[in-house]
Order: sequence, then structure tokens, then C-alpha cells
Amino acid sequence: MKSLTITSTRTAAGKTTVGLGIALNSGLKCGYYKPYGDHLVYSKKNLHDLDAMVFHDWLELGNEVLDGTLGFDADKIISTWNRQELDAVLKNNLEAIAKGKDIMLVETARNYSFGGHMDMDSVSLAQRFDSDILLVAEGDVPLILDKVMAISKCLEGMVKLKGIVVNKVSEEDREKIEIEIPPVLERRGIKLLGILPKIQELKRGTMRLVLEKLNANIVAGSDGLDKVIEVVQVGALSAEQAMKMPTFFKDNKALITGGDRADLIFASLNTNTAGIILTNNILPHPKIIAKAEDMNIPIISVHMDTFTTAKAVEHIVAEITPGDEDKKQLIKDMAKKELDMDAILN
Repeated sequence: MKSLTITSTRTAAGKTTVGLGIALNSGLKCGYYKPYGDHLVYSKKNLHDLDAMVFHDWLELGNEVLDGTLGFDADKIISTWNRQELDAVLKNNLEAIAKGKDIMLVETARNYSFGGHMDMDSVSLAQRFDSDILLVAEGDVPLILDKVMAISKCLEGMVKLKGIVVNKVSEEDREKIEIEIPPVLERRGIKLLGILPKIQELKRGTMRLVLEKLNANIVAGSDGLDKVIEVVQVGALSAEQAMKMPTFFKDNKALITGGDRADLIFASLNTNTAGIILTNNILPHPKIIAKAEDMNIPIISVHMDTFTTAKAVEHIVAEITPGDEDKKQLIKDMAKKELDMDAILN
């Protein structure tokens, strides 16, 4: 039974998307193991890793996939097992998940180095499970090459770098990547195993997901929480200025602003808005809350400032959840077209 450790040059580069693309197109019985969780969700009275839940549901895997994640807090993991015990637990979990499987996909947390102080980084996991590393890269060309070159030098004599997949590539950047990256990789003997495009549909989430992940309070419009967010906008302009911008009228937007921006919130309610996220725990006038309630447009409130909230929401709506059947087909089709599956599975 072979295994492949999937990691990335940076956080949120798309490890899970690449792993799902491989699993959905391999034609093999794939297992999935994420030892160190970084996407904590509460489901059925238990704490699980969101990525493990997606693989569990989409690939119809057993509950050992969910139970295999040791935890989300490094101090708790270290206090529960010493190094020898941790090694045995990780191997036992992998063996339990791998029963009856043709290939195991092992996903690291966050990026290639995360978890290193307790031997749960990408290199340690690959060595422990005798697997190659698949590196997912994202960013501009210089950043990708710098990171990949540095990581490949660190891996020499330790584990095999199967190759890299560049993810979230815009149409205008694809040609530059196709021309400039392969020659540099080839000089180091590294294979480019695929270039995955940036697909806007994969960056869709719901207001309910944002509510749950931000630990926010619902102010109005709870019946509209399942509305899908197509684009996230930060309300920095006045209503008059915003309404001169074509982007303000984009359908299914999530507006992030303070509750004291009554003019902007009111204007947003009169366009096709998926929801409004109020920052700094500032609530708007009761008439605005009543209007949102009547229109089933969710308004939620968070304690964070606008900038911090915007960064958090952008990350949340890009997550893949078990119920995202439309994303499942998108990922499968994209990976089938763009990934060199023969080289990855060889």
C-alpha cells in the first residue's frame, strides 16, 4: 500500500482541493488521514477536522478517518503522548484507515513546516509513513520558485519530492507560469504535476457558515442564513459613493461594515445582498434590523474590527464543506483536466 503526503508552501494554498481531485479521479480505493487538525468544527457532539469530514462524506470512508485526527492544540497533544507513544498512535491510526485501500493520502496541517516541534510536520510524517511528498504551491512566480527551491533543498536525502501542483492560477498568470516555472524546476529534477485554475465558484460559502465560524451573533434575517455568498465587500465608502461603483451591485455579496454605517447598510438591503456582517459589535438602527428581518437578509455581528473580519471571511467562504456537492463536481472535473494523474499515482 502506497501513501502520498500532501503539503503546501503556504497556508490555504489548496491542499484539500488537490487531495480531493486526486481521490475523485484515481479510480482507486483512497484513504485519507489528517493527523494534526487545523479546521476545527463541532459536529454531532464531537470536535472534528473539517477537511477530514469532507473526505469522510465524499469518499464514503469509515469513522476512523474522523477519529484519526489527534487534536487541534499542540500543547494538548504533547501532554497526552510522549514521542514514542505519538509515533505508535500515528502509525496505528494510519494502518486502521488504510485497511482495504489502494493508496493513502496524508494531509498536513497548514503548511510544510507546521507541527515541526512535535514531529508532525510534512517531512516527519512522510518519513514515518514512508511516503513521497506532493507540494501544493500558490502565489506569484518568484514566490512559488523561492519556496519550492528552498523546500526541495531541505528535503534532499530525507524524503522524495514527487512534484508540485500550482493552485489558484488566474487566466492572465497561467501563460507566465507555464513558461517560467518548468525550466527552473527541471534543473532541480522537480516535476510540475499540474496547474489548477482559480475558480470563483470554489470560493462560495453561506452566511450560516460565516456565522458559525466567526462565533457571531445573529441580529436579523435568520431564515436567510443559507444564502450563498458570491463576493465579499468591505464597506469603506459612503452610500452615495458606493452606489456609483458597479461592484456594489454584484449579486449575492456579503457586506462587511460597522453598524453605524446606516446609509450603506440600508442601500445594501435594496440590492441583491446575501448578508451583512457588522464589526466592533456596533448594531444599526432598529428600523434597519426590522427591514432586514422582513427581507430575510441575514445581519450578523462580530466583535472584531473590519480588516480582521474581512480576512477571516475571505478564508471561510473558500472552505469546502461536506454539503458542497456543486464544488465536488467542479473539483473532480478540474483535476481530471489539469492534473497528471499517471505521474502522481505512479
